[in-house]
Amino acid sequence: RPAPEPATGPMRFVLIDRIVGVEPGRAIETLKNVSASEDVFDDHFPGFPIFPGALIIEAFDQSAQLLVALSHRFERLGRLERVTAASFRRPVKPGDQLRLHCMRRDSAGERWTMAATAQVDGQTAARAILHLAIEEVGRDPEARARAERLREMHRVLTARPLDAAAFEAGL
Repeated sequence: RPAPEPATGPMRFVLIDRIVGVEPGRAIETLKNVSASEDVFDDHFPGFPIFPGALIIEAFDQSAQLLVALSHRFERLGRLERVTAASFRRPVKPGDQLRLHCMRRDSAGERWTMAATAQVDGQTAARAILHLAIEEVGRDPEARARAERLREMHRVLTARPLDAAAFEAGL
């Protein structure tokens, strides 16, 4: 059986709903609105829905990916190498809004270390340290596709809703 080809289409799960702010090369703040209609709550857990910690880590990674790409004008991308010191301090439930903050702590050559925190109503829900390798996009078609997905994600997540409504209304 041949090995599956790497995914070059859009991210299957985009876990960020809005980019609140960015300091290129330093920090990003994003939001994730946790909706009761998300498929994950069918199994995690019936009668006591909790947003999985693995998806919070994925939201951290997506935020960090955006920060790296924005910091390098989408010419370099981050690749998550490992997660350390992850801790989950309170359950995240449907109706919660996660405020995600990723801040670059240091860099060594082609690597960034980022502190990530998720809060709900001002209380820390999760923390982790992300370790990313920074790689050139160059001519690699897969890297170019990832850079374009991140560029489009940035465009959509920073659009102001009223601007989009005016555009749809033909104003």
